[in-house]
Amino acid sequence: MKVERGCDSEILQMELLSEDYSKVAFLCADRNIEFHAQYGRHFKIRIPRFGRDLCYNSASADLMAVGASNEIYRLNLGMGRFQSPLISDSEELNCIDYSARLELACTGGTDGRVQFWDVLSKSKVHDMILPESCQNQEIT
Repeated sequence: MKVERGCDSEILQMELLSEDYSKVAFLCADRNIEFHAQYGRHFKIRIPRFGRDLCYNSASADLMAVGASNEIYRLNLGMGRFQSPLISDSEELNCIDYSARLELACTGGTDGRVQFWDVLSKSKVHDMILPESCQNQEIT
């Protein structure tokens, strides 16, 4: 019973917001992001489109989510509101990850496009399209 969270819908992705597992964000199948603390659900917010992946930038307190659109939604947890989204060249985005060492976010689109974003200047740094032969392969 201690670890039961009681979410209303299926969890697609989970992101730790603290090092000690006391704060967690869940991307749910019903277009919501649920924030949980040690005692359970703390807050729930709806994103504009269905999400597929999310990542957290602890330096700027931005939780970034991607999904069934070309926008990278940025929820600033310090201010408690959405910032203007980053617009990708892909029609839909499947995944996002963040490198604290490089301060870059990387997105992968449904069309095989991989884009790198500078989170400080909020601009695209590099864009590459993978060859057709590499797009459907599993990485091991």
